[in-house]
Amino acid sequence: MTKLTKKQESGICLSCGECCKRYYITLLKDEVGPIAKELKISQKKFLNEYCELHVKIFPKSTPGILTFPTIFFPKKIGDMIKENLGYSPQGFFVLPQVVLKRKGGICPFLPEDLKCGIYKSRPGPCKLFPYIAVPGYRESYPFCPLFRKQWKDYSKKSRSYFKKVKTYFHLIEDKGFTKFWRNPPIKGKIFLNETLIGKINLKELELMMVNRKTK
Repeated sequence: MTKLTKKQESGICLSCGECCKRYYITLLKDEVGPIAKELKISQKKFLNEYCELHVKIFPKSTPGILTFPTIFFPKKIGDMIKENLGYSPQGFFVLPQVVLKRKGGICPFLPEDLKCGIYKSRPGPCKLFPYIAVPGYRESYPFCPLFRKQWKDYSKKSRSYFKKVKTYFHLIEDKGFTKFWRNPPIKGKIFLNETLIGKINLKELELMMVNRKTK
């Protein structure tokens, strides 16, 4: 494969946009400010208009970080779990995230000319793609023209990013989601074992995490 310059990489990336049509992009808190600044809007407006809440839950019986008893979940959430699993596990690993909304199934910052509207301040997953160093993932990107033309070792950058993600979830555990995020999105989606099962709002998330152990 021929080694490409950064300009050539950007040119290929900005002429495709296929990844922007396939994935939800997760944001870390420190990524919000730069994006809002590039858009010339407040962080509150950015979070309200361009982001939504995603809550991923996984059955878990042993105590641990972000693990909560099902008994405190709102009835609506409990009913969705029973409908999809056929029973109600005693507890769940709960991962609350802020993601970019998708309008018509694509990133809100991908216009018709495919020129990313926040390219300079784009989030970590966008910068790592398609060289994210996670076994089994890179093989899932045959649609990416940049991946077909060159391969790069992003293992160090990937480790650095996932270290930030790990720190993020520990901070959520310590402070609680609504105290960690200022003006977070109030509505979004809930996923059970990565499968979308319905809608959720911020108040319902707070109830699910109300039994969080305060450190």
